[in-house]
Amino acid sequence: MSSDSHSTSAYEGIDPMSLSTRSRLRRTAAALSIVLAFATVSCGSDDRSGEQQSAEHGPDVVHTDDPEADKVVDIVRDKLTELDLSGAVFGVWRGDEEIAAGAVGESPLGVPATRDMQLRVGQPMEPMLSTVLLQLAEAGTLSLDEPIAKWVPDFPRADKITPRMLANSTTGISDYVTNPDFLKIFYANPIKGFTSQEIFDLANARPPLFEPGTSFAYAHSDLCLLGVVLEKAAGKPLGDLLKERIFTPLGMDASSVVLTPQMSEPILHGYTNERGVFEDSTFWNPTAFLNSGNMNSTVADVARWVRALGTGELLSDTAFTEMMADKTAGLGPLTADKYFAFGTVHLGSWLLMNPAFGGYNGIALYETESKTTIVVYATLGPTANANTNNAVPIGKDIGALLFPDNPPKVP
Repeated sequence: MSSDSHSTSAYEGIDPMSLSTRSRLRRTAAALSIVLAFATVSCGSDDRSGEQQSAEHGPDVVHTDDPEADKVVDIVRDKLTELDLSGAVFGVWRGDEEIAAGAVGESPLGVPATRDMQLRVGQPMEPMLSTVLLQLAEAGTLSLDEPIAKWVPDFPRADKITPRMLANSTTGISDYVTNPDFLKIFYANPIKGFTSQEIFDLANARPPLFEPGTSFAYAHSDLCLLGVVLEKAAGKPLGDLLKERIFTPLGMDASSVVLTPQMSEPILHGYTNERGVFEDSTFWNPTAFLNSGNMNSTVADVARWVRALGTGELLSDTAFTEMMADKTAGLGPLTADKYFAFGTVHLGSWLLMNPAFGGYNGIALYETESKTTIVVYATLGPTANANTNNAVPIGKDIGALLFPDNPPKVP
């Protein structure tokens, strides 16, 4: 997750509301000089009451008789052409009711995209870690505010950093993704995997930004470390924790944490030109963002998760209140209307997740008052701008269509 305008090494002036989960990796690369998604596995079926398959919209689009359904599909199709995207999967839900969902474009190139294609999830994984953290805290397995030295005694300043700070990105740990050494390693061989220790070494190669708990600066390093703390506290791999506590309870059967580039067919192929040549980036190793995005899923599963996140379905009332509270307001640039907490950006009544990695651009929006979910994942075409998250304008336009008086104010 990162800002759309490159910040200084001290993150002075960072706008946390422009966090675009993986765009910092693309933005900072010297060669390009660059840059802050669900009840069933399928998004709909032909026999669902009121739904229609429309050939004019493509081979895999489901839209209901809702008056906005056709307009949603048209937005996605128009943006696909305007932004030169190769393909996109998308969906809109009000509560659990599906309004429009489908796939447009091609993936792989020359093959029509379908709604059930696997994709790289990215940043929506982060509030999953926070959900597990809050569950474990209520169970007494660990405390939100005890130093992580109990679990990782050798990590610098572990006696001052807490799990809450990791979840809120208030530790001051440097973001390893902006370390030029990381970028050199990653772009030289994007299939290479990363271990947590390799990531910690890259993060700690540069000095902390501030004293723990005194400010805000988003860092992928925080999420990697939080995942390790959760594993040590629970005595289980993070993949098992998420399966037991998130995927299985929500019926997210198409979702899994992955430690290799492997994906299961059918696959929404990622494409990018960020290394200076248009290429298939599908199998770039997601452990480059270990514990902050190394997850495969479908658009329907991602949307299922977003709905659960927005309603606190997997948390007690107390824990959900804690997760949504604006307690980080006042730290750095965060305010009561625009803040980051427990892995999620809050923009007024909207929750935002904004992943981008290796040719996969995404946006997940949840409007809390109407319980409306918008999820879009898109992949790039040959001339698409790899320096920005191309799913954002799609999600923003859908949000503005549905809520003209309260559009999502995503930068």
